[in-house]
Amino acid sequence: MNQKQAPLYEALRTYEATKKESLHVPGHKDGHVFDQEARMHFASILPIDATEVKGLDDLHHPEEAIAAAQQLAAEAFGAEQTFFLVGGTTAGNLAAAFAVCRPGEQILVQRNAHKSVFNGLLLAGAHPVFITPEMETETGAASCLHPSSIRKALQEYPSIRAVWLTNPSYYGMGSDLKNISIICRDAGVPLLVDEAHGAHYGQAETVPESALMCGADLVVQSTHKMLPAMTMASMLHVQGERIDRIRLATVLAMVQSSSPSYPLLASLDLARRYLVQEGRQKLPESIDRLKKAQIELNNCLHSLTIWTGGYGIYSHDPLKWIIRSTRREMTGYQLLEWLEEEGCTAEMADLHNVVLVFALDTDQQTIQRTAGALSRIDRRLTQAEAEQIPVAKNIEDICLPLWMNAGETSIPARPLQEAFHSGHVVVPLDQAIGCCCAEMVIPYPPGIPLLVPGEIITDRHAHTIIQIQESGGYFQGALDSAMKTVKILR
Repeated sequence: MNQKQAPLYEALRTYEATKKESLHVPGHKDGHVFDQEARMHFASILPIDATEVKGLDDLHHPEEAIAAAQQLAAEAFGAEQTFFLVGGTTAGNLAAAFAVCRPGEQILVQRNAHKSVFNGLLLAGAHPVFITPEMETETGAASCLHPSSIRKALQEYPSIRAVWLTNPSYYGMGSDLKNISIICRDAGVPLLVDEAHGAHYGQAETVPESALMCGADLVVQSTHKMLPAMTMASMLHVQGERIDRIRLATVLAMVQSSSPSYPLLASLDLARRYLVQEGRQKLPESIDRLKKAQIELNNCLHSLTIWTGGYGIYSHDPLKWIIRSTRREMTGYQLLEWLEEEGCTAEMADLHNVVLVFALDTDQQTIQRTAGALSRIDRRLTQAEAEQIPVAKNIEDICLPLWMNAGETSIPARPLQEAFHSGHVVVPLDQAIGCCCAEMVIPYPPGIPLLVPGEIITDRHAHTIIQIQESGGYFQGALDSAMKTVKILR
């Protein structure tokens, strides 16, 4: 196939050039009816913000430009079939749950999965068996799962219908997917991978292999996260015979809009072309620059450090830097604020770390600005330490409860869907200990649920919630975002 082409983008350009009278939706009529103040900013995109008219194909019944664009993407990413997503990887995860699970069926799920995975399982009525990942000791972050843990879980729960992993993690840490996929194949169950942060994987020798290369059956990628696509633009890839593709396509039409954004779809087409034509060459060059800068910074920083790897980590994304302070009282949330003051907006923070995400094409100027900001913060911290000036509220060296007992499996006290639909009451957090949670409690970012409906709330959960709240973090999913109260089952 000709990877220089961008068939969907080209079809939109043809549509724009015809200048026919728009007697169809959307209501802005190719940009002619729009807010005056904002018209200039939207002028270049509105003429191609079209709908399913002749020549533009239909996402839910692709036969022309969209079909061709998806085929080109499948070839570029090594899939047998690729589906474009306009609802982000969230839409792909929801569809994946429905595609492989029937109500009441068990599925093995990595506990530090994104909330969309749990939402998909809840909607599908599946019964998750949670498996706890390893904890990386230096950062305190959930890291990876060992193949032996997957094998043990499949032996312990022989009725498991599928295995669903997150790889890489939000910190760029990854598992040995190749051996895990062999274990899944031998067990006769499909391997699903949320590869939201790994759309660039497998595209150069200096990045880890992609989940598809490792043998996964279904992979969802947030193309917009690591490749130059517009926000919410993602892809779902499948290969092999263990995924019912007709059922998958049916479910995708259910969870995605019937009026998909054509600019988003076209950005997927263009991101694929950029990757093949330019990105694959620029990626290793960027990684080389970043590695050199990381070494130089770690040699001169005193109060900050950039994580360079840890014991038991199978792979790590070289486009992600995990920054932390060696001062125990300096939280990741505080460090994120200091970076903002220096003109650098980070991807996310937790109690101890800040995560920086670099582009496929990261130039030396970007690296120098980032290094300068980190150096200035480091001097500020070092001076404060010398003068014994506190920089933040003291925090304890804790790790989230879901990261304890690596490799162990657990089942919620009540099934997700049952817990979600059951009656509940709202009680103060300290009175909820020992009770069954009735809502999702999600520190954000990155969006990993600390609690899901049906799990028992422990004193460690409560302690962690307080620590995150007092350190500057916030929560999604819960009725009370301040987490003074929590919903529990009656």
